[in-house]
Amino acid sequence: MGFLQGQSSFFQPGPPAKPGEAYLPLVQFLIQEIRGKTVLDLGGGKGAYSLELKKAGYDVIVADINADSLKVASDLGLRTLNLDENKTLGENVADTVILIEVLEHVSDPRAFLQNAMSAARKRVLFSLPCTEDFKSLFNEGLTFAHIAVSDHLWHFSYQEMKGLLDSFHVPYQLRMGDFLFPRAPMILFRKRYRGPLGYLAMLPLRLLNKLKLIPKSIPSRFYGIIEKP
Repeated sequence: MGFLQGQSSFFQPGPPAKPGEAYLPLVQFLIQEIRGKTVLDLGGGKGAYSLELKKAGYDVIVADINADSLKVASDLGLRTLNLDENKTLGENVADTVILIEVLEHVSDPRAFLQNAMSAARKRVLFSLPCTEDFKSLFNEGLTFAHIAVSDHLWHFSYQEMKGLLDSFHVPYQLRMGDFLFPRAPMILFRKRYRGPLGYLAMLPLRLLNKLKLIPKSIPSRFYGIIEKP
């Protein structure tokens, strides 16, 4: 685990996800793994993921320290909670607490995760960028945009993330996903060769990928589940 802050003007703070632009695999992960009906979206920003969960029938509160982001969430009809970073959330605030792309932004990920665990009655669900194969990302020129921002304070390998979770001595699941290969080469190919010719040229790659004949490598995101003891 280490600092990952931008070293040039190219790196800029990443804005929270906009309502209506929530990343579908993350939404599916949340809906599949949430336990109970009440959800606390910790560090939920403008409420992009809370909005999708509300549509799915969950009772959601968006909690954040940014008043402007919470105003956007409130205008969408979401319940909000303005956080004070110096205070704890309290015990058993919601059935499930979610942290979507949050831990890499906070000064003390362990303390923040401990706070989330105290606030959950059943589960904590989280996602964050995975830098298991960070060297390959740089060597291939494929450093994914979500970590190339100056407001990301930390990066984690699998063993580092596992060590952090082990220290809580509670049941958990941790998996790596959103693999850049073969997705990244396919995206680059599609951008280079546009139109009908490019579409036809992509068909063999799509078929091989669908048949799982192209090996996956370089995961870009962690998906985690922590069970409340």
